[in-house]
Amino acid sequence: MLKERMTAKDVLDAYWDGALPVRPISIARSMGIEVFKSSTLGHSGQVQLGKDNETPIIVFNDSEALVRQRFTIAHEIGHYALGHLNDSKQMFRDDSKNFTAFQYDTREVEANQFAAAFLMPAEVVRLAVQQGTRSVSTLADMFRVSEAAMKYRLISLGMLSG
Repeated sequence: MLKERMTAKDVLDAYWDGALPVRPISIARSMGIEVFKSSTLGHSGQVQLGKDNETPIIVFNDSEALVRQRFTIAHEIGHYALGHLNDSKQMFRDDSKNFTAFQYDTREVEANQFAAAFLMPAEVVRLAVQQGTRSVSTLADMFRVSEAAMKYRLISLGMLSG
């Protein structure tokens, strides 16, 4: 278990090599999180403590679009880094309702915000736009996220009006 809560920036500062796109599986494994894919998972992803009650395990649905898989893994890393896991081995399962603007579960909102900041670091997004990359589609491709996620990130950073 983590000793203290970490933000997306903390995790990136500690584990990211600076290359785009951010590689959530690689970073998760560097953090000591085991990551598994499943084609039969009935939801997007989950995180839980392993049988040793110490090792975090992420399972994600690999039958979903790659951009969704990446966001799900980042979201689950967020649950772990933000201290949402507890000693009762509580699992967090994500389905499509947790990726909407109408999600009000505080932990899910925090994990979604973490995932956005993790996959689309503010300073890197700003730099890309300052250097002339202004198309949402091009930025989404660069960060390997959905256009909807990139648009929402640009709005949240005050770089695009909603």
